[in-house]
Amino acid sequence: MTPRAATLALLGLAAGLIGCAPVTGTIPDHLPTDYLIQMVCVDAADTPVFADPVGCPDSRRKLRLGEPLPYHKLDVGDFQISDSFPVADANGLTLGVQSYFFTDAFDDDPAFPDQVHLTPARGGYNIMGADQDFVFFRGTSDPGAYWQPWWTPDCRAQGWLLYPNDARAFRRGQAASPTTFAPGCAGRIRTNAATIEWRFIPDHPYVADPADPARTRTLDSIEVRHFSAGYGSMETNYLTREYGATRWEAWRPGAGLTPEFLKARCPASVYQARFHGKVFSMVDCRTWTTLTRPAGGTWDPDGTSAVDPSIRTFPVDPLYTGGNLLVNTHIGGPYEPEGSFTCDERGWRAMPTPSPLIPGSVTTAPWNGNGACVRTIRAEAVPAGAYSQTFDTPPPGNYRFGVSLFAPDLSEGATALVEIRVIQFDALGRELSRTALHADVISRYRSFEGWLTRHPQATDLRFELLPLKAGVPVAATGAYVAR
Repeated sequence: MTPRAATLALLGLAAGLIGCAPVTGTIPDHLPTDYLIQMVCVDAADTPVFADPVGCPDSRRKLRLGEPLPYHKLDVGDFQISDSFPVADANGLTLGVQSYFFTDAFDDDPAFPDQVHLTPARGGYNIMGADQDFVFFRGTSDPGAYWQPWWTPDCRAQGWLLYPNDARAFRRGQAASPTTFAPGCAGRIRTNAATIEWRFIPDHPYVADPADPARTRTLDSIEVRHFSAGYGSMETNYLTREYGATRWEAWRPGAGLTPEFLKARCPASVYQARFHGKVFSMVDCRTWTTLTRPAGGTWDPDGTSAVDPSIRTFPVDPLYTGGNLLVNTHIGGPYEPEGSFTCDERGWRAMPTPSPLIPGSVTTAPWNGNGACVRTIRAEAVPAGAYSQTFDTPPPGNYRFGVSLFAPDLSEGATALVEIRVIQFDALGRELSRTALHADVISRYRSFEGWLTRHPQATDLRFELLPLKAGVPVAATGAYVAR
């Protein structure tokens, strides 16, 4: 699955079957945002247990912030995991993350034995949020287009609308959803003229195996169809109270385009239909209603590796969850919606001493996708200079800092050490404090995080990346210093 911005822009989202009747009767008494986060069964002590929330209606609740998941949701065929868990941010807009992982990525990093973890080559995420008007996807990361924050024309990170955040969500409706994925959004920008159509469908069937009716889940659902400009493509997302993101479909104009294997992955579906005067065919889909227990009993998306606690399990981009004090943190762009972008080092400096540090760029897919020009840094000799960014001191308090790193030229099993550090200075330029983290970088993507406390006399902070192995290009993206 390789989505493209102008066509199939999100990968691994929830969607549903075609042809169900729209809602009739009373409006449900729950909230539209209840359809974003999955539920868990709980024991007498209110502790989540491994069980299907569909089967425990009297002892279930929403998964809470910071709680490990007692189950993963698998698609038909056990190819992909997708979970919908809560997160929070400083401005209250971000409510959750919908992850997706291909199961063949298990054991691809020794820091996570028998576990899923964020590796953009084999998975990604969608950031789910809401304001007083709408529920929406604030952004996405996928193997085809990599990092995509969704912006409105006036540069709000509201982006890809889903449905209204009021009783209208439980009726049929439609709205314009102009978006672009400009990481350098500033002022008003040109966006793509997408549209959405939503409806509430009670008792909607999700079929995993037509020969085994016990595997069918019949759930109240919100269906959202997202059409690209000119109805050139369509994605359908289905969300439920029990599972959050539950099914996703991709459609293209034309008849007879559905591959045969898709009919086994998404059985009992309608694979061809007419929308806005055009015949469309389903070309991809996932239904996540089969539950499996994680290795070790639970999976903590906000946790770290048991092998190395500095390596994050699932880091969420600070763009969505709080104020990142660094700029140009994905070292790319600014992306121009008209079709061109320029990789730059805005905000960054390669220190020349004690030995030169040579910046470069990753040139192979998927890391150069979507204008996210992932920078590499290479030390000619060690000790080397640092790749750094300096910023004004933030308010007093505790901060987390980190970056995602990988070394694409390393062989399997080889490592390259990189020091990540934040140095605090006073008004005279004197060093007051230094917080350092040693990152064990491999050929695959890893995200590292540490913590610091702002020194009371500090006026400037400097974030630095220092390669400790000569001759190895290390790719860096997603750097942050944030609450």
